[in-house]
Amino acid sequence: MVLVLNSDYLPINITTFRKGFKLVYKGKATVIDQDGYDMKSTKPLIIRLVKYATIPYRKVVLSRENIFKRDEFICAYCASKHDLTIDHIFPKSKGGKNNWENLITCCFTCNSKKGDRTLEQSGMELLYKPFRPNPLYFMYKSNKHEEKWQPYLMFG
Repeated sequence: MVLVLNSDYLPINITTFRKGFKLVYKGKATVIDQDGYDMKSTKPLIIRLVKYATIPYRKVVLSRENIFKRDEFICAYCASKHDLTIDHIFPKSKGGKNNWENLITCCFTCNSKKGDRTLEQSGMELLYKPFRPNPLYFMYKSNKHEEKWQPYLMFG
């Protein structure tokens, strides 16, 4: 896999070696970092586009799978990794919204214990505060990323 940077060094995509090589071969990108020492075994790890590409704003879709990914498949109350589901921090029946800040990964046991109550009513506490991730967050958390990508994937 190859990390593609825009001309301003901001990451915009992760692509296959084949597509990354084509971009370099056609002169549309330059190699920033590579794997290997001789010409026969050199593979680009990080490439940078020569011309700035305007990328429309991308947001991460709110979905069950993306909530699990953001929370690293760990219950937000007890850190269990078994029988996971989604919980509304502020119950939907009491006006809670379906948004990144109100939905968390939760195990079945903690979800049953909390029930249709708020955190204060149930006496439970979150291990972390839920947040709205950006696409860069998922690139950084990807298990497929190279260690050399890390300086480019850091986010605020």
